[in-house]
Amino acid sequence: MDKNNHLWVWGYVLDKIPGKAPFVNLPTFCSLETACSYLGADNAVFMNSMDDLALLNEENLKYLAGMRKIVCALRHGNYIESAKAVSRFSRTFPNIHGAILDDFLDRGHTYKGPSADMTPAQLKEVRNALRSENPELELYVVRYTWQNPEELLPYKDFFDVLNLWVWTSTKEYWDARYYHDIIRYRQLYEKPIMQGMFLHHYGFAKDHSAPMALKLMKTQSKRIGDELRIGNIQDWCILQSGWFSRETHRRQVEWFRDYLKWFYGTWSRR
Repeated sequence: MDKNNHLWVWGYVLDKIPGKAPFVNLPTFCSLETACSYLGADNAVFMNSMDDLALLNEENLKYLAGMRKIVCALRHGNYIESAKAVSRFSRTFPNIHGAILDDFLDRGHTYKGPSADMTPAQLKEVRNALRSENPELELYVVRYTWQNPEELLPYKDFFDVLNLWVWTSTKEYWDARYYHDIIRYRQLYEKPIMQGMFLHHYGFAKDHSAPMALKLMKTQSKRIGDELRIGNIQDWCILQSGWFSRETHRRQVEWFRDYLKWFYGTWSRR
């Protein structure tokens, strides 16, 4: 039996309850460790360090001591120092498995993300810094299906896991295109894939209280679960913990927990 269920929750450890979680419009009662416990997730994506490197500290990480794996966000514009800090903390917290670089090479017609101009050589420096005190650590990069997959090819030797997201999610995409995209990413990069799933529909949200439509969440869960079971993806990540305690998102959270109970409870693995 696999000792890790490969389920992750993306979010923030709160310093007080209720507290503010970035990208959630009102204070939340749900810290990252609570969301992991609620879903039975073995793993956590710790995002506090993306906003402030000082938040990568023992006080925050102690709440995730029960996680099998943690990946810690790198601070935008300060990737090298962040990576070294993650490497250093992994000596104290051996469940730190790596670091994640959010919105990698993100650029559009009218904006440029912090890593938009990063070169392959610079990404190599980041990963070297991440492994400076722990050569086993892995570097995750966040990418979206709207981005050109070929753009990542020059970087493929310098990251370890692709964290993939569908920003403007539709039933048609998940039913007709998702499988083919996953196969293409695997062939292009030859990397494990952590598939992300939004609890809040940021891509289509008209207001600050727009959860992912339940029907669409059901479609995504089925498709992601199918690919996880047969090994086309290696991990499944739900974003984010700050929405879990919101009444507007209650049906989605409760349904998802019930689905996971069935999904993992009927999966025999040897």
